[in-house]
Amino acid sequence: MLSFSAAAWKCGVRDRWIGWDFRHQYDRPGLIANNSRFLILPDWHRPNLGSKVLSLCQERIVADWPDRFGKRILLLETFVDPSRFQGTVCRAANGMCLGLTQGFRRTRAGYTAHSESPKLVFAGPLQRDAPAQLSRSFLPPPMLKECPE
Repeated sequence: MLSFSAAAWKCGVRDRWIGWDFRHQYDRPGLIANNSRFLILPDWHRPNLGSKVLSLCQERIVADWPDRFGKRILLLETFVDPSRFQGTVCRAANGMCLGLTQGFRRTRAGYTAHSESPKLVFAGPLQRDAPAQLSRSFLPPPMLKECPE
């Protein structure tokens, strides 16, 4: 099972890696997708299956995301619980480990009061200059516009 969703609203290590200032942190997360679920059932484990599937999805999502949601994306992010996993599949699919989150979770009231379990943050640029594009002072017109349906 594999699913992608909207990017995390705030992620300090990702935002610093991209070079976002406060303004960009809130108006550009729509250019990022989050790999929110990735599960290979035990009976289906095969050598290199996870990294192959993730690599193929990275190629495919570049076309599928705009068709479905009307926006281009430049980056995929993945959060991995280091108490359970090492991020091997993300690394094998050329994901870059950016560091750890602070461990807070979003709740209906805002965020949890205490840090619970920091996650490793991986980034998979969908084009070579993704961080440079995401941190530009002004986005080029194609990035600002909705994609045609």
